[in-house]
Amino acid sequence: MAKGKSKQREDEAFWDEILAEKNPSPPCELCGRDEIELTQHHLIPKSRHDKARTKREFSRDEMKNEIAMLCHACHAQVHEVFSNQELSSYYHTVERLAEHTDMQKFINWVKKRPAGQTIRVKSGSDEKW
Repeated sequence: MAKGKSKQREDEAFWDEILAEKNPSPPCELCGRDEIELTQHHLIPKSRHDKARTKREFSRDEMKNEIAMLCHACHAQVHEVFSNQELSSYYHTVERLAEHTDMQKFINWVKKRPAGQTIRVKSGSDEKW
């Protein structure tokens, strides 16, 4: 019986691989680059979930489930530009993140970079974009 389960797992892995090739990962929700590894960005930062103001403004489900799938570069830039308080109080949607001037500059710059390129987010006056 163990052989049957093992064979079933192999078959599932085979089909998962085939499906992954046909349906590549979705693009980053900010820059739109695809075929890159994505990370989960909690639009309402977890560190703010226990704050009274956050509890008044958002339901428990919203706090837990409002997630954007971002590439590493965009995710790092979001946390470079905004504090967790700013994220929870105003920038808690992908649209609002993308509207910010610094994020627009970064998105326009990063979307021209190939998927495999390592991108380092710079702080303050060291910015390229």
